[in-house]
Order: sequence, then structure tokens, then C-alpha cells
Amino acid sequence: MDLNMKVNVIPALTYNRLQLNGSSINENGIDINLNSTPAPEKLPEGVEVQKGVDGKTAEVIFEKYRQAALKADEGLSKPNGDMSYRNDAQATRTGMGIDVDELLERANIKADVYNVKDNTKVSEPLVIHYELSDGDGSLSRQIIHLGKESELTVVMFYESEEDTKGFQGVSTKILAENGSKLKLFKVQKLGNKYIHFDDFGGVADDDAEVEIVQIELGALKNWNGVHITLFGKNSNFLDNTGYLCRGEQQYDMNYIAEHRGKKTNSEMYFRGVLEDNSQKAFRDTLDFKSGCAGAKGNEQEDTLLLSPEVINRSMPMILCQEEDVDGTHGATIGQLSEDILFYMNSRGIDEEAAKRLMVRARLESLVRRIPDGATAGKMQYFVQNLL
Repeated sequence: MDLNMKVNVIPALTYNRLQLNGSSINENGIDINLNSTPAPEKLPEGVEVQKGVDGKTAEVIFEKYRQAALKADEGLSKPNGDMSYRNDAQATRTGMGIDVDELLERANIKADVYNVKDNTKVSEPLVIHYELSDGDGSLSRQIIHLGKESELTVVMFYESEEDTKGFQGVSTKILAENGSKLKLFKVQKLGNKYIHFDDFGGVADDDAEVEIVQIELGALKNWNGVHITLFGKNSNFLDNTGYLCRGEQQYDMNYIAEHRGKKTNSEMYFRGVLEDNSQKAFRDTLDFKSGCAGAKGNEQEDTLLLSPEVINRSMPMILCQEEDVDGTHGATIGQLSEDILFYMNSRGIDEEAAKRLMVRARLESLVRRIPDGATAGKMQYFVQNLL
């Protein structure tokens, strides 16, 4: 199988000097030997699963939201360089875009659908563990559907031995109905020659809360995309992403919070480290649609550069069709400050040890939040033995 995909296209094109309007995946000769989501070791009480569902059939649950959004946008002026039409055919928009959906359909990848009924609070996390080997090619898709006033925590862990190569592609879509709460942890520690993409899209209805924690540590080439549609009034989205990009690693990211409901709220925080000859491309968009009066969005990026050879490209963006909104973004990108180094040196900590401490601090704050003991233990061991 050959991958020739246009992904991570931003909602409205901007100056192309940084080459951040989108990205491409061009990889040839990929063999897919794993085409489904691994079964969890234990299915928590309150979670039902349907395996091997036709993708388009499974995604019918998003149709009413899709049609409502398209209708709401009729006749409204578009931003210069509008690219939102590109993903109009998606059941629900995702960060990486429609090319991932088309790939899944061409490869006949079925969906695993996880359902939580109304008024059900699942006490244990649903753990989905991908344990890949050298040469594996994995492509899978999941849909997570939370009924009204329900709660669920999901942990997805992708791992392989350090010196392995292969391919993994994952598509995750979620629907959080009125008053529901979803916490989704995605932890990636694949071998240093793996190619990996992880695409996410979802809808949050009235008073729903969606939280994502992502930790990206492995693979040689990575593409990540997140698109949340805050459709319902008072819906909330929180994203905390941490990453370590070193060696020759390449990370390409696209995050979009689309506000449609009144008084919706999104907060996105990104903390990462670049070193050696690594490269990172980062896009983040707060998209305030007409009708989202009272909405608030905040995006903050904090990137530590530990080598003069790294390449960091970042582009935050705010799109606005509504007057009564509050959108903010900020970025802190640079090396360890002289003040911090002086402070640590005065206490007997040399520059290399200071770098290790800063890297660990950025990652451990997220690792400690992982609710699955086995996954958290592996990641804590990895972080403690960094560098």
C-alpha cells in the first residue's frame, strides 16, 4: 500500500513562508498485517462494544450534527483562503482531515464502537493496548459514544521495542452527548523507525466535557490531528499535550477547537522538548463560529529547544464570526534561561543534568495523570531513564 495524503490542512490558508498550511504523507510499500483495534484485556462494566462495524454505518450518529453545522454556515462569509469545505463530507471533522477517512475506506478498515448508555458512570478505565513488533503495519479506527450524563475514561497506549520499524495509523472519533464526561489518554512510545499518525475528531453536546491528554515520545515520523466541535451550549474541551522530539524525529501537529454553542470553552496546553536534529510543525486554531456568543478559547505553547540544529515552526490562529467571544493564545519558545542555569549550577547541577531535569519535569506532570497502572509504570520508568 502507498500513502499519498494531504493532511493537517488548516481551516483558512495563511502566508506560506513557514509552510504550515498543511502537510503531506508520502510513504510507499507499506504492508498492513493488523487491521483492527486490539481487544481490551478487560471490558469495564457499563461499556458495550461492537466490533467490525462498517465505518460509514457506525458514523451515522454524527449526521444530525453535521447537517446542523452545514445549515448554520449557509450564506455566511468565509475567511480569506477558506479550506473548511475540504472536509465537508466527513461525518465529523478530524484534525488530520478527510484523506484519513478515505484511506480507511479504501483499505476496508472496520470500526470498533464503544457505547456507554445514558446515566452510566464507568468506574474503571477502558484500556486499549497496541503492542507492536518490528515490521508490523497497523491501521485501525474506533468510535466512542457516550450517552447523556455518562462518564468514561479511556487509555490508548501504542508501544514497540525501541529499535524497531513499522507503520501505525489510528482514527478515533467521539460523541459526547448532553452532560457526559470523557477523559481520553493517548500515549505513544513506538520504535525509533516507526511511521505513525493519530487522527481525532469529535462532537460535544450541551454541558458535555471532553478532556484529552496526549504524550508523544517515539516513532521517527509523526502526524497528529485533533478537531473538537463544541456544538452544545456550555460544552467544554481541555487538551494537555506533551512531547519529546529528538534524534531525527519529525512531529507534525494540527489542533482545532471549533466553537458553535453558546458559552463554550476550550483550553489547550502544549509542552514539549526539541533536541538534536529534530523537527516540529505545530498548528493551532480557535474557530469561533456564528452563534457561539460568550465562548472562550485559550491556547498556550511552551517549547524548550536544547540544540541549535532543531527546526521549530509554530502557527497559532484565531478565526472569528461572532462578536461576543474571548480568544487568547501565547507561545514561549527558547532555550534554558541563563537564570535557571545559574541557579542550578550554584547548587552543583551542571548544564546536562539541568536539561534532564527540565525534560523530566515536563513529561512527568502528564505521566502521573495516567489512570492505568501498567501504562503509567512503563512511562515513568522511561522518563526516569531519559538521556
